[in-house]
Amino acid sequence: MRLATDDATALGGVASDVAAGTTIATLAAAEAGDRDVDVAVVTDPDGEFDLSVPVVCYADCDPESVPRPERFDAFVPRGDEASLRTQIRWLRSRSGRRGDSQTRLKRLYEGTSTLIAAETTDELFARTIDIAERILAFDNSSISIDVGGSFRVSATDTATDEGDLIPLNQGILGETYRTGESKLIDDVREHDAAAPDDPAFRSVVSVPIGDIGVFQAISTEVGAYDETDRRLAELLVSYVAETAARIASEAALRESRGRIEALHRGTVELAAVTDLEELFERTVGITDDILSFDLSYIGVVEEGYIVPAATSEEFPKDGAEVKSLEDGGVAAHVHRTGRTRLVTDMAEAEDARPTKEAYRSGVSVPVGDIAVFQAAAYTPNAFDEADVELTELLMAHVAVTAERIRAEESLRDERDRSTALFEHVSDAAVAYAVDDEGTARVQSVNRAFEERFGRRAVDVVGGDLVGEIVPDDESDPPELRVAGGERHRGEVRRLATDGTREFILNVVPLDPDANDGQGYALYTDITERKRRESELERQNERLEEFANIVSHDLRNPLAVAQGHLDLGRETGREESFETVADALGQMERLIDDLLSLARQGNVVGETAAVDVAATARRAWATVETGGASLEAAGVTVDADEERLAELLGNLFRNALEHGSTDGRRAADDGESVTVRVGPLGGNNPVDGSGEGGDEGFYVEDDGVGIPPERRERVFDPGETTGEDGIGYGLAIVSRISDAHGWSVSVTESETGGARFEFRV
Repeated sequence: MRLATDDATALGGVASDVAAGTTIATLAAAEAGDRDVDVAVVTDPDGEFDLSVPVVCYADCDPESVPRPERFDAFVPRGDEASLRTQIRWLRSRSGRRGDSQTRLKRLYEGTSTLIAAETTDELFARTIDIAERILAFDNSSISIDVGGSFRVSATDTATDEGDLIPLNQGILGETYRTGESKLIDDVREHDAAAPDDPAFRSVVSVPIGDIGVFQAISTEVGAYDETDRRLAELLVSYVAETAARIASEAALRESRGRIEALHRGTVELAAVTDLEELFERTVGITDDILSFDLSYIGVVEEGYIVPAATSEEFPKDGAEVKSLEDGGVAAHVHRTGRTRLVTDMAEAEDARPTKEAYRSGVSVPVGDIAVFQAAAYTPNAFDEADVELTELLMAHVAVTAERIRAEESLRDERDRSTALFEHVSDAAVAYAVDDEGTARVQSVNRAFEERFGRRAVDVVGGDLVGEIVPDDESDPPELRVAGGERHRGEVRRLATDGTREFILNVVPLDPDANDGQGYALYTDITERKRRESELERQNERLEEFANIVSHDLRNPLAVAQGHLDLGRETGREESFETVADALGQMERLIDDLLSLARQGNVVGETAAVDVAATARRAWATVETGGASLEAAGVTVDADEERLAELLGNLFRNALEHGSTDGRRAADDGESVTVRVGPLGGNNPVDGSGEGGDEGFYVEDDGVGIPPERRERVFDPGETTGEDGIGYGLAIVSRISDAHGWSVSVTESETGGARFEFRV
């Protein structure tokens, strides 16, 4: 900050105290247009000057006696240095050195579209820093992320080494993350927790990014940021947090989907194996390559013992040993119960007897009644439920393949072991054969099949499998392919106990070489996973819709404020500035409401009896109406008044934007749209819709109307016929109406315009 003065000597002490290193500029420099001058301090009130910056009169004089006192923005008695400092800071802040707050807000909303499109967190954070510097004018901003016990600077607009680790409890950064609350600090020297990396740092805006890290903007100036800066930073960070959560969810979903698909490919290969030893070796290879289990083995149950049969490549040679089924260990328990065990910390599991004390966590899964699969790790909590589910899926296929291998050695043994398989496999399974007529006849089913499909074995054995569980609209069910000795793996829809559900179907011929039409079908229920994918897609759609709503509803009051601000500057009329204040107030309320909507998901708040006509007139005042007119008749409804005003404002804008756009109303014929608001209570004079005694209200205009073929689509997001509209106005109207429990319909007014009827 620089001060321009005609008495540099008198103000030298004040200037150096106001900001370290302050340069005293001369009055001549300020008048010459020195761009570094923010505030001019004049000690001669009678002097002549022409400055484009705020001016403080620092002299012993009566303001009323000063020639043309309007030249000065503030009067401070000479010698009152404290008041002078305060006035300088205030005028400098008010002058908007980083740009008009509303302009920054508008540009911020425009810039956040790039955040939503980010595909990685690195890309997201880099774009965030760019917006902070380019739009919010934060000179020194950074994003620090919790990487497990420490912060790492992930993005910054300075040359700071982004690889340095910072303790989670350090300074304002740690306090912001710990409390989850934003910080606005004018001088870090006055804050006990502050531990700045650079002793020149003075002020900071610090905002938590959900539970992943902290955004900070730091300045070497005292009081460099204000509440507007903090609110804009919070708004920016809210987009960052939402997008980061979306990116993380999508990454987790892609990883899960990739692992499942790779696992399925691996199990297809397992189905072709003809030797048990090879089967187990390939299985631990799959758990190593696909599930990323470094330490895993399969122990085969033989004569009361669990004997190691195959180990992963990294497994220690002495890492597994023969275990008795009577020793009560985890593997023995899993085999006896047929249930998976997830041990997060072996030190806390009483029956855990690891071969090596270094093993701290593990997962054990039964492989039918043939073997037990175990994976171990040297750290606690190395495995989660997703690992368990995928391992169970793999071991179910391993069990099926192992049973088939034994079946090839002895048909009778295969049948006995098939019974054990059906009792222990966790997915719904069925053994069947396709007869000469092309009907898949059920030979046996497991308990999981009975539970999942709601059909008892005694009722389905001998029956038509396809007719029992395949929807009527599926013409070529994969189960029939086993008749040609074909294998199949893919997603299908099947009729389960609680309706149609999604499954991964694995069809395996009993003997591919025999081509006798016998085989197995294994149904892995993936309905909940598919629902999660659909919910993620819906969340992304809602995020896009939210961004469009913000853009749509902020545009008009911003235009009103800008137009009346220009008019007020030209005419000096107080009414114009009041209109600007009203528009800015409306925008502030809208921002607060939208932030509330984004955090809570609520469209309307508490409702009360509201005068629709009064609300309509208030909403009309916020719209650029030109020569249009409003006629409002009294009707009272139970509503959230702010949401009702938003609904009416969108309808007014729709009437004004679309009601005068064709040949019936040329822009220069002197005619304007008339909008009417009134109570329902009788039939529409045009088409007779409505019934006497209907409770609600209507909004209609005498414009060009809406063609009948478009009336069902006008509430769809993005549906518009205007050149400037983005097609979300009527979608917002429909959403607010639905949230109130109202029904809305579109028809034709008596004059041929559009008529919207709301029944409560």
